[in-house]
Amino acid sequence: MPNTTDWLGRWRMADSEANDWGMDREAQRTNQIYSGIDGIHLQDQAITESMGPIVDHTFEHLGPSDQMITRTRRRLLMAARALRDQGTLPPGVEDGGVYHGARSGYFVSDDQRAWREVYDTRLAAALHPGPAPARAAE
Repeated sequence: MPNTTDWLGRWRMADSEANDWGMDREAQRTNQIYSGIDGIHLQDQAITESMGPIVDHTFEHLGPSDQMITRTRRRLLMAARALRDQGTLPPGVEDGGVYHGARSGYFVSDDQRAWREVYDTRLAAALHPGPAPARAAE
């Protein structure tokens, strides 16, 4: 959306709660996009914003790709407790370099193997770059 001068008036996406994050019901109905919302970033934004300010996370079923979420929550809780109990400043207050290397990502694959097998192969390749593993003949 165009920039404004208000507090949150910069870098706003055109798709938001006001227009159901651009949900395409036809794409959803025809299984082109399960959620009807195009793009992982926008899907995550829609889920996050639609949960409201307080969420009971005890019913979550996070998978391996959600490790960054669990690790971030754990670090935030540890930092908040250390600040409360010992007055210790959170990591990054004095050295922003502690956040270098933290990243997320996604990929799209035409591979017909089970998603977990494809995911594990891609993750292993990202963690240990080198020649791609040979794929068994089908």
